[in-house]
Amino acid sequence: MKSSLPALLLPLLLVVDATALAANDLKLELPKRAFVLQEGEIPLTQREGQMMPGENDTVTKLVPQLADHKADQVLATLKSKYKDVLDQLEAGDPKGEIKQRVVQVGPFLQGKPNGLSTTLLYFIGCTYLELKNYAAAETAFKAALSAMPDYIRVHESLGVLYLLTDRYKDAQTHLSRAAQLGLNTSNLYGALGYLNMKLDNPFGAVSAYQTALMLEPDSAQWQQGLLASLTGSNQHAAGLALVEKLLKATPNDAELWVYRATLELDDGHKQLGLDSLEVAIRLGNDNVANLQVCAALHMELGSIDRAVSLLRAGMGKGLDFHYVDESMRLLAAREQWGALQKLLDEFKTTTGLGDVQQSHLLLHRANLSQHNNDLAQAKAQLQQAIMLDPTNADALLTLAQLQQKDKNYAQAELLLQRASANSAVAESATLLLAQVAIDQHNYTKALKLLRDVHAADPNRTDLARNIEALESLVQLQPGN
Repeated sequence: MKSSLPALLLPLLLVVDATALAANDLKLELPKRAFVLQEGEIPLTQREGQMMPGENDTVTKLVPQLADHKADQVLATLKSKYKDVLDQLEAGDPKGEIKQRVVQVGPFLQGKPNGLSTTLLYFIGCTYLELKNYAAAETAFKAALSAMPDYIRVHESLGVLYLLTDRYKDAQTHLSRAAQLGLNTSNLYGALGYLNMKLDNPFGAVSAYQTALMLEPDSAQWQQGLLASLTGSNQHAAGLALVEKLLKATPNDAELWVYRATLELDDGHKQLGLDSLEVAIRLGNDNVANLQVCAALHMELGSIDRAVSLLRAGMGKGLDFHYVDESMRLLAAREQWGALQKLLDEFKTTTGLGDVQQSHLLLHRANLSQHNNDLAQAKAQLQQAIMLDPTNADALLTLAQLQQKDKNYAQAELLLQRASANSAVAESATLLLAQVAIDQHNYTKALKLLRDVHAADPNRTDLARNIEALESLVQLQPGN
């Protein structure tokens, strides 16, 4: 008796989750902001520090040179005058001799025959900071603070030093102290903004950068910092308003277009985000992450050819194979065979690919062979894929379907039993086993398998009709 049971809805090609490559799950690579050392006010003008009489002439002449970024020349002059001091600072002041010599010069003069003023130590520290000799700068600044714990400028500079060396908690201690002591400079608040971003506090960063911009409205660094913090705190409207303003001044700034794309995408405006990202790429911001997101957006919005072009460009820059693999799965599921062929053509050699990756490529080639109705080639490719990776569940399922169509049921069952060990495809494998049982008129086995699937996933209400039909067929069989 022939079965009147409707065929189970099992596609020949595995259906790929269309959300697997959604652009929402990917992130653009935003510009990495580094804190740039700003020029501070000339230390000699600070009310909180004065110099010893013998220091004044030398340091006064050196201040303009340091402001002109001639730190090498400044250091050479300082060494000619204070060689023993600089040698000890560069050694880390191991015996604390510099701390013992430093004095606070002012109304409460604590004179020492070989004394060093806090301002001199501050100036030396600034020189080392400019030269990126952070260890010597730190030693000089700490020596100044040992004699004058509330030296505001030293707290600010030491905080910046810790920012530059990624010691964010230490930076917070000294920058906050400078603010508590009343320092009100754009450099301080800009540094606090950068620090808050590093400490994952974008809302605090927004407040600090806004204060910095009130004090220095035209600073590109503070504007970019504010934009980054607005983006990080999901303040899309304010971020877009700022980026539009900045783009009017510098329309060819690729990084600004990346920010605009990020803000638009985060706001759910995919087409606007894609348009901005395309501008950024055209202006040269074509790193792998941005190419990947742009490709995903085009794939999602239906521009398959452009998506493939971007993927190929990304592959030339080292795009991760996993993403290319998932893209090819999606193209096969959408029956975009020409696009799939173009991506496969990029793998003229498999040198550098592991067995698992080669196995996945063979699966995609087999899917293409099926489309071209070359089933013998497809089988050969699938068998090779399984040899390279015996756990390739997709290859096991696909080959099992081909064996089923050729009525090689024993081979199909063996392949499906292996595939069912993979939880990701266990349900599909069980349904295919049920279909194989139906093809062989083993309705009792098929009914059990379908009931197992339905019990594990009660939401599969689509199986009810199949189960009812099988129950009727089982009842009609002899012995029931």
